[in-house]
Amino acid sequence: SPVTAIAVEGASDSPSTLLLAAWLTLYLNAPVHIVADPAGTGIRRVKLTRATGDIQLIRPGLTIAELTQPGQPPQRISLPRRSLKDCLAEELRRLDPDDVFGEVVQNA
Repeated sequence: SPVTAIAVEGASDSPSTLLLAAWLTLYLNAPVHIVADPAGTGIRRVKLTRATGDIQLIRPGLTIAELTQPGQPPQRISLPRRSLKDCLAEELRRLDPDDVFGEVVQNA
């Protein structure tokens, strides 16, 4: 079923929180509510609201996240926060244009 609302919870100083919210709005065509957490906490939760039930990805700590979906058992996922060094290394590996990023930034 289609997503009717989105909530993104993340650090008030995290550009990733805003970029994820903008990307989800663009691609799921649903309103997004951003919940600001204390600085330095990163993205902590994403909730997709649907008529058939919510899908949530919650990362309460620094390394493990839990995915919950209607009719499915909760799934624990390794999702550690990445260091600035790791993020920069990934960006430098790919120097070609990032079309998705460009589209999100233009529509944000």
